[in-house]
Amino acid sequence: MRLSKGGAIADLVVGDIGGTHARFAIASLGKDTRPRIGEVRRYLTAEHEGLASAWRAFARDCGCALPRAASIGIAAPIEGEILQFPNSPWRIERRGLEEKLGLDRLVLINDFGAIAASIPALGDEELQHIGGPDGSLPSQGVTTVVGPGTGLGVAILLRRPGICEVIETEGSHVGFAPLTVEEARIADHMRRTYGRASVERIVSGPGLLDLYRGLGGTSHEVGDASALWGAGLEGSDPLAADALDHLVKAFGGAAGDLALAHGANAVVIAGSLSRRMAEKLRSPLFAGRFIAKGRYARRMQTIPIRLVVHDEPGLLGAAVAFARQSRSGAPRGNRGR
Repeated sequence: MRLSKGGAIADLVVGDIGGTHARFAIASLGKDTRPRIGEVRRYLTAEHEGLASAWRAFARDCGCALPRAASIGIAAPIEGEILQFPNSPWRIERRGLEEKLGLDRLVLINDFGAIAASIPALGDEELQHIGGPDGSLPSQGVTTVVGPGTGLGVAILLRRPGICEVIETEGSHVGFAPLTVEEARIADHMRRTYGRASVERIVSGPGLLDLYRGLGGTSHEVGDASALWGAGLEGSDPLAADALDHLVKAFGGAAGDLALAHGANAVVIAGSLSRRMAEKLRSPLFAGRFIAKGRYARRMQTIPIRLVVHDEPGLLGAAVAFARQSRSGAPRGNRGR
């Protein structure tokens, strides 16, 4: 563990482990400044059998001794002794993990919990306007944090005087609520395929392919989701573009539902897919469904919606969460809440 002159931990490894990529970097903590994130190294989870393997690759590529402290965001519920990824074959056994990685202190948090932790450290220029009132995010209240990737992440940021707390959730697994006959057919397709139509099955990277197939598309196969996203965003494939429009509408509806359920006064959207479709998110496709909450439509119009444009909010948030726990004396290995 590298220490500053005052005895505080100065450097640590930060990680962001998703269903597709594992990202690592070395972060430096300052007493009164936001953490600095060093060079980010990315590894395909499919090329590694688990966290220890990817960690060894990172240590090799760094070419130096790693700090003996780490904070890692995991795309899985942080509960129990075995962490099982819903969108990856990886599983992490928590017992003995610090020793296996050569660490004196390890904090594991949910990946979207890490993103939520980063929000207070982001500047207004890193939170682009998507909808709702202009200006900075409210300094107090509840912020719903949501974004699609290999799955759909959902977390809550609660800010009160003297309190900044992250609540990790599995809100992406609520049921999809179709509003049109076409969406009902899509939901039926999801139920036939998976046994249940959840929001995550639609609002996610792989979800676009299922939407495309639910609409009758046959040109793109499993493993071709990247090309399908390109075709949808470019409009070169009309059915792919239609599928993407359905995804954006479902995203808007789900984000609004979650904000209502959380009692939120702000919504923050994160993730590389969200940045790719930022113009779609600024369109009536998203806003119309976000606002369309019947008697609460007027309230929904008062909620600011922002898009994180920081390249690595998960890594930044992992460092922020570690620093916060170090200051508060929270127990080791807690859930980052």
